[in-house]
Amino acid sequence: MRLSIPRIVFLFMLVVAGASQLPEDAWPSSESLLVSNADTAPTRHRVKLVVLLIFDQMRGDYLDRWQPLFAENGFRRLLRNGLWYTHCHYPYATTSTGPGHASLLSGTSPAKHGVINNEWYDRHAGAEVYCAGMNRYHTVPLNTQKGKYSGTPERCLSENVADILKATTAGKGKVLAVSLKDRSAIFPAGRSPDGAYWFTGQFVTSTYYRDTLPRWVTDFNRSGIVDRWFDKTWLRLRDDLDYAKYSGPDDGPGEGTGRKQGICFPHPINGGLNQPGPAYYEALANSPFGNDLLLEFAKAGLIAEGLGQDEIPDLLSISFASNDLIGHTWGPDSQEVLDTTLRSDLNVADLLRFLDMHIGRNQYAVVLTADHGICPNPEVSAKEGKDARRIDDKQLIAAAEAFLQQEFSSSTDPGKEDTPTKPQRWIEASSPPYVYLNLTLLEAKKLDPASVAERLASWFRTQPGMLRVYTRKQLLTGLTQPDNLDRKVLASFYPERSGDLYLLLKPYYLLGSYLSGTSHGTPHPYDTHVPLLIFGPGIVGEQRDDPVTPLHATPIVADFLHLPPPRDCEYTLPPGWPRKPWRKP
Repeated sequence: MRLSIPRIVFLFMLVVAGASQLPEDAWPSSESLLVSNADTAPTRHRVKLVVLLIFDQMRGDYLDRWQPLFAENGFRRLLRNGLWYTHCHYPYATTSTGPGHASLLSGTSPAKHGVINNEWYDRHAGAEVYCAGMNRYHTVPLNTQKGKYSGTPERCLSENVADILKATTAGKGKVLAVSLKDRSAIFPAGRSPDGAYWFTGQFVTSTYYRDTLPRWVTDFNRSGIVDRWFDKTWLRLRDDLDYAKYSGPDDGPGEGTGRKQGICFPHPINGGLNQPGPAYYEALANSPFGNDLLLEFAKAGLIAEGLGQDEIPDLLSISFASNDLIGHTWGPDSQEVLDTTLRSDLNVADLLRFLDMHIGRNQYAVVLTADHGICPNPEVSAKEGKDARRIDDKQLIAAAEAFLQQEFSSSTDPGKEDTPTKPQRWIEASSPPYVYLNLTLLEAKKLDPASVAERLASWFRTQPGMLRVYTRKQLLTGLTQPDNLDRKVLASFYPERSGDLYLLLKPYYLLGSYLSGTSHGTPHPYDTHVPLLIFGPGIVGEQRDDPVTPLHATPIVADFLHLPPPRDCEYTLPPGWPRKPWRKP
């Protein structure tokens, strides 16, 4: 009987899924997961595949803090046989998902690539815009994603390694990027990938890339895998482990409840539904099983797209987003984050085993990092005696508006006066950390925007929790003797998109309207510190404390692929790079 290509792919997935459940001693010795000299055999040949492995919100201390708890063949295999940079920090201030993913393969900061946050206010459009979407595109398949925008990388203004790979191989080098989040798949993929896919209840793409899904994605969506975890319960992975010893209590201060999942274990994975639907898919993503789903999808994509199967190198980006959603809900000191990290360790072991089988040892390289860290729940920090609290951003901006109304109420307007029914607002928009003044109103009242911004900045500096306030004029003209914080804020400033003031809160203060959980987006160490692990041919296991940034991933990935770095890349290969840098003959 002749099998169709989709059926062959599906059967192959079943074989792989079954093989991944085999006990360790069932594997041939040459493919054993145990650490061996084969992992570190030096070689100069070009790898067939580079995997950029991003764990969204994995803070840099997790791997060290929980290293004794990991299995032998996941994180430990990378730590033991890879190059581990323990002092890796982002060089810019606005540490959020969009800027992180836009920076990792472009090698530059928001000041150049222009992705200043997940969203920002666009004065020309008179509305907030999304970093990885435009309204001229729609989701494929249709009507599967809420919201105005659908995916595109066009707001990122810098080329990346994926673009260089496509250009130098006449499109023959394959690029595939997957995540549960659209922006996390879109930015690493560059402008012309073979596929960029994300999850909305099924895996989708946008009309920027293609008008229909490839058959393998359609088959995966129809396979029922996504509903595998419906009405399951998220239990702790290890019954033998004292979770409170390594993290915190199960009902830690400030923890949230997720998608009807509750504060404490066990957590239901149904979203409160009787059958799979949108609320279930949100609960699935907000559990470690979202990572399991993404890994299955990535493996199916690798096989279907034929990655690593010829002498032209390919690039695969996998961004695990569930770590971030869980961290936002329960916080970095929660048992949920510990459990998710332990399960992420198993995901890494599964992926490495799969790559060993289908690409071959010494034929691939893995670069592991994160897009940002995470702030502790303010309640946890306060309990530890730190100065910490939540600041309601809406209340803060309302108070700032009232201040401006009072401060400049005597200013004359040669045009139409404000009316009680429709007062003109002095603050046109707030998109933290930026505040945008109403320039039209200031012009009408013949007020200098820089002077008004400085007056407002002086007021903001008197507010609780405020560490520094930067004005547009300061950031445009430069700062006198800038320190590390100043330089990081400057690296996040893109004049055409940034606002008139940049608000920076004190460490452990959280700006937002949520009453539980936590967030990120500051230049403080808990937000900037992430892991950087490099694993592949020619790499010998070593732990280094040289100061590096995650943007060093750009020249590293380029070197593995024998490519020049992108034009805006600001970094060279990091200290201690054991491979002789590749040079074009």
